[in-house]
Amino acid sequence: MTVKADMVLDVICVHSYIGYTRLVRAAGRMRARGTGVAITFRPYEIAPAASDSPQPLMPVLERMLGPYAATQAEIFTWQAARDGLELRYDRAVATGSFRAHLLIGRAAEQGLAEPVVERLFRAHFTDGLHIAGEETLREVAEECGVDLGPGGAGALAKGSEEAEELRGQLHRLRRHGVPTPPVFRIGDGQILLGVQSEQVLYEAMAAAEPGAGPRTSLRTGPRTGPRTEPGVEPGAGVAAVRPFDTAF
Repeated sequence: MTVKADMVLDVICVHSYIGYTRLVRAAGRMRARGTGVAITFRPYEIAPAASDSPQPLMPVLERMLGPYAATQAEIFTWQAARDGLELRYDRAVATGSFRAHLLIGRAAEQGLAEPVVERLFRAHFTDGLHIAGEETLREVAEECGVDLGPGGAGALAKGSEEAEELRGQLHRLRRHGVPTPPVFRIGDGQILLGVQSEQVLYEAMAAAEPGAGPRTSLRTGPRTGPRTEPGVEPGAGVAAVRPFDTAF
C-alpha cells in the first residue's frame, strides 16, 4: 500500500525547506507503520531571473529590503531552528536554482530525489555553497549516489534535453496558477497550500489511504508575511486564485 505525495518546492525557498523537512518526517511515520509514501517533487523557481553567478545573499536582501533584511533573516532563522534546521545567512549565496532542479530530476529517475533535495537545501542555507555551480552539483550527486553519466555535471547544462523538459514543467505550473511554494498534494485530491505542520501532513497521508473516507480538497497554511526576495519565500499560506490540480 502506497500513498502518493506531491510537493511543489524551490531549493532556495526557506519555507520549502521547512515544508520538505516536515513532509519527510510525516512520510517516515507512515513508512514506519508499513505504508509506503511515494514523494514526487515539482519544480518551481521563486527567482526565475536570478543569475547563476554567485554573490553573497545578505547584500542582495539589503538592496531589496533595506534595514528590514536583517530582521527577516533573524525571523526565518528562528522559524527554521524550531524544526532543527540551521540557516546561515552570513554565508548563504544568492543564485538561481534551475540547474539544481535538473539534478533533482536526474536523482528522481534513480529513486534518490529525497536525499538530493535535502542536501541541496542544506548546501544552500547552511553550508553556503553555490548550488548552481558544477562543482557543488557534482559533489552533491556523488554524496547522494546519483549517476550523472559520462557527461558528469555537464549533463545538467541549460541547453540539454532535460533542461527543455524542465522549462515545460515550470511553465505548466505557472500557467495553471500554482501559487508560490510550498504546495502539497496528498493522494489524488487533498491540496495543502503553504507551510503545514508535520501532524497535518501525516493526517493527510493517513486520510489518503484506501478506505479512509472523504477528504477536503484545499487547505491553506498560516500567512507569514509578504513575499520578499530571491533566496527566501515568506509568502506561504496564500490561497489559490484558480484551480491548479491538473498541473500535478
